Amino acid sequence: MKKKNTYRRRPNNTGTVIKLSGNRRKPYAAKITTGYDPISGLQLQKPIGYFETREEALEALALHSMAERKALDKGTLSTLGGNTYDQIMEMKNKNLPTFADLYEQVTVKLFESVSNSRTAAYNSAFKRLNRLHDKKINTITLFDLQETIDLSKPEVKQKVLSDMKTICIKVFEYAVIHQYISRDADFTSYIDTKQTDKESDNSSKHKTFSIEEIRKLFEDGSIEAKIVLAYIFTGCRPNELLNLSSSAIHIDELSNDNGKEQLISYIITGSKTAAGKGRCIPIHNLIRPFIKETIKELSSYKNPKSVRYDVFDPLMKKMKMDHLPYDTRHTFATLAKLNKVDEFCRKRIMGHKADNLTDDVYTHTIYNQLYNEIQKIKV
Repeated sequence: MKKKNTYRRRPNNTGTVIKLSGNRRKPYAAKITTGYDPISGLQLQKPIGYFETREEALEALALHSMAERKALDKGTLSTLGGNTYDQIMEMKNKNLPTFADLYEQVTVKLFESVSNSRTAAYNSAFKRLNRLHDKKINTITLFDLQETIDLSKPEVKQKVLSDMKTICIKVFEYAVIHQYISRDADFTSYIDTKQTDKESDNSSKHKTFSIEEIRKLFEDGSIEAKIVLAYIFTGCRPNELLNLSSSAIHIDELSNDNGKEQLISYIITGSKTAAGKGRCIPIHNLIRPFIKETIKELSSYKNPKSVRYDVFDPLMKKMKMDHLPYDTRHTFATLAKLNKVDEFCRKRIMGHKADNLTDDVYTHTIYNQLYNEIQKIKV
């Protein structure tokens, strides 16, 4: 009677080789442990390849272990393993998700906690990472990540580059948590998004409207000029004056929230962050006469892009001014600072978080104070 072959038990966490039943060309399966069932406690295993002999399967486990521990580089492993190494890598990569697959998983939860405009910004930044979309997550190197970012540096603003890096960080973090890659394979913290002076000059920069330009807008008197002035004197983001209901607009309303009765005018709007949503934006006396007309006109536009292409850009061309829509918000911030508007009030109006935790959490907004502070701005 032929003696049955016996094999020594392999050390823990180094995988196992089993012989499959039936008449197979490659009956030996090399398997590795990927985790443990939370209920039964049993090992969860997946095969890394199928082989003609047990020795080939054991060799495959050894090569796989060295690759995981980075004991040898991939080139050396490929030379040592030959076809065995290629078979391991093919099997290992077969069921791994791509960068795009993981982004889709990450955004399910991420988009629940951000505004629509932030969602759009992330999706736009993701499109710029298209060189990574179809790559398996375990094949993406730091060179791939940095090269993709570098190619965008001359074309976009710093904020877009930061969004691109944020997406990479979240995708790789998700991959580590779900054990698609090891923690050592997450290189995202080394991505450099800093632009050179030349790259920064090529990307769009915001320029504030000058006092002379603001006066020319008042002199023009067109509905288009009034729209731009409304943005300049409220500091609103492009989407924050669109589709406001009549209940959000308050003109000459009696208020005494600081103990003194006075007539004030303001709107309630906001977006993007907790500090920005549903905030009081006082109406400056200079735009009070036409703010209702302006907001009514803006209600006919679906999104900020249509306002830019149909209103802002044609007006800038007509007035021979060189500005972007967001320049109005930068102008408001500059005017408020130059005219010594209280910093806390300025941040509340613009929807920014206060630097001081006490101010941010415990200081309540006083509408009268905001209204009085905004009137400090002179042109």
